[in-house]
Amino acid sequence: MTFCQGKKEALDLISRVRSLELKSREAAEGALIGLHRSRHRGSSIEFSEHRAYSPGDEIRLIDWKIFGKTDRYFIKQFEDETRVQAYLLLDASGSMAYPEDRDKTSKFEYGSIIAAALAYLLLGQGDAVGLALINRGGFNWMPARAGERHFPELVEMMARAEPEGQTRLGPLMFELQNRISRKSLVILVSDFFDPEKEIESSLKLLRLAGNELVLFQLLAPEEMQFPFDRITWFEGLENEGRVLIDPGQLRRKYLNLLKSWQDRLQRLCQEQAADFELFLTSQNPGKMLCAYLVHRSQTQRRRARP
Repeated sequence: MTFCQGKKEALDLISRVRSLELKSREAAEGALIGLHRSRHRGSSIEFSEHRAYSPGDEIRLIDWKIFGKTDRYFIKQFEDETRVQAYLLLDASGSMAYPEDRDKTSKFEYGSIIAAALAYLLLGQGDAVGLALINRGGFNWMPARAGERHFPELVEMMARAEPEGQTRLGPLMFELQNRISRKSLVILVSDFFDPEKEIESSLKLLRLAGNELVLFQLLAPEEMQFPFDRITWFEGLENEGRVLIDPGQLRRKYLNLLKSWQDRLQRLCQEQAADFELFLTSQNPGKMLCAYLVHRSQTQRRRARP
């Protein structure tokens, strides 16, 4: 690699990181509502860090020593055992690279925005967030940590990733569960183009360990509508090969199979008390995330009523 090539790759990475961070912040701020009410801010067991004062914060939490030195208001944040620990499991397999058209958002890019926006919200509430990027038959791992300074690290890890290879969720879940230290909020972001039995066993394993599950299925509009009308070469993005197909003969069967699979996936989620939400890459991620979080908040309030 020449110096010029290395410099170009570094600049490309910086551009991807900045773009992802900006888009995820926009999506998070558009959502307005967090995944849960923060249960630990205020006086607690162990000091965590300072953050800038915001209107509405409790005055008693202002660090007056810092104010005396800097003439700026900072809030003391604490953490205790009740804080939420969340893990984002982001599918980075070859199928998530679709569509490969640069003018369109790929499923992986869309999933990265959703995952980064959720991380932004959770970290803003003082929760701990970890990340697993699943691809090439394995995963890249970042343990859960709290603090807003953790956000750029998560974003950079996602921005560096390139979706490729095959992903089998089932065999990876046992190892992932061994790395999760305690009951957590586990958010899976994927197209879920995996065998039903493997997904079922994965959900059961995570649920039996006491984790709360959220599944976001990401699909491109073409995958939902199958608008192709000419004899076309179709190529698998996870090494399935290449085949010449007449879409007219395949459309009805494909759409029936897709609907059947989505119905089964939603049924699996219901059985495991997991949230399920479908996102299309043509939809505004902030608006879709907002709609989900509003619905989740309303559902949790209903469950909390005596």
